Amino acid sequence: MDRIVYISISVVFSVLMYLAFVLTLRTEKGRDFLGGHWVFHPNTICLWRVIIGVSGTLLYFLAEQRALGIFLFTISAVLDGVDGLVARQCGLTTSFGEEIDPLCDKLTYLPPILFFAYQGYLSVAAAWILAGIEASGQFLVRSIIKRFTLFSVAANNFGKIKAVLCFSLIIYCALLEDALPMPNFSRQMLNLCIILSVSSIVFKLIPNRFYADILSLLNLFCGIMGIVLVLDDRYAYATLAILAGQIFDLFDGRMAEKHGGTRFGPWLDDIADLVSFGICPGLLIILKGDMKLSFVILGILYTLAIGFRLWRYLVIDKKDQQLPPGVFNGLPSPAGAMGALGACLFCTRPWAVILVICLTALLLVSHVRFVHFGRVILTRLPRTLIVMFGFVVVFLMAYLIKARDSELLGALLMISFVGYLITSSHFLMGNRIKPQVK
Repeated sequence: MDRIVYISISVVFSVLMYLAFVLTLRTEKGRDFLGGHWVFHPNTICLWRVIIGVSGTLLYFLAEQRALGIFLFTISAVLDGVDGLVARQCGLTTSFGEEIDPLCDKLTYLPPILFFAYQGYLSVAAAWILAGIEASGQFLVRSIIKRFTLFSVAANNFGKIKAVLCFSLIIYCALLEDALPMPNFSRQMLNLCIILSVSSIVFKLIPNRFYADILSLLNLFCGIMGIVLVLDDRYAYATLAILAGQIFDLFDGRMAEKHGGTRFGPWLDDIADLVSFGICPGLLIILKGDMKLSFVILGILYTLAIGFRLWRYLVIDKKDQQLPPGVFNGLPSPAGAMGALGACLFCTRPWAVILVICLTALLLVSHVRFVHFGRVILTRLPRTLIVMFGFVVVFLMAYLIKARDSELLGALLMISFVGYLITSSHFLMGNRIKPQVK
């Protein structure tokens, strides 16, 4: 239990430190102070966090100063968000900073990952594969991009998520070393780090206008995999595939707005959503009900409701100037899939499954307004809460992959579904969404 105490104290202190920077940057005097001192320059903060992180690693593994090592490493991890915050708020963003920031990340999280691998908590081969991919991406791929292309070498979303996941993996391994009674899913987390590392490199070599379509294709792939897994009676894995598709769907619209897209993008997005959030859950509803007539009808009706919801958005709602930005007419299809999948996995009584899915289908085709989770709700949350939320999601996903507990997964989906309904109503009833001005 000592390790939990060390980590908790370190996290609380680091979050307070981050909030101190946030509050300081909200005032012009604070921005002038941080921007005018070299100690707080974003590039200097990058160097500080490498020095602090490496010092924490050496103290933890070589000097066996566990508490101090965890404390310093946690501060280093949180400073990863501070340097970018200062750069944006003080207008100190530079091309040099965009290059050294990913390098500082790697110099911070790769050494402890390798140390934990040689202590037996991670695969040594997988740890070195990650280190090799990271090194080639940092030096070889970046030099090729700068020399032969006009693409940006700045960290993309895959790289940022990978960094968060690597820091999470290190904290989790520290908990494992404390011999706590918890399942070991460190291998799954390390494999996800490798996948994200490769994705980060691949997306640097692709023109920006194709980002949204690629994410939609990945969402479509997750939907197809979900259908295959449902037919194989692996409902928990199918649900996890759909959740992965929801992550891709969360970013494809944002990438289209930021970088543009192709003329086929909106249709490809809707096809992917129909497969992932309509056909796959609809099939699960039918098979979960042992193909009884009532569940066959229920599954078909749910799929049709998703299809109608997607068609209405693309043809009608998207052109409606009366809808405020970030507001949907009817329940979004990813939330509908969450409710349907959660009901199938968690509810043991047929009437409960029917009730939840009928309510979900009605909300999908209704004119009840809901807010966009990524563009509205997440943007209102402090960055620290988003990072902590990411930690929790990563741990839960890895645990569920390891434990294969479909009932727990269903319960979490139902809680998330109800939480979204409540949060969305709070934003709309609080008049936090303003209509567009013509």
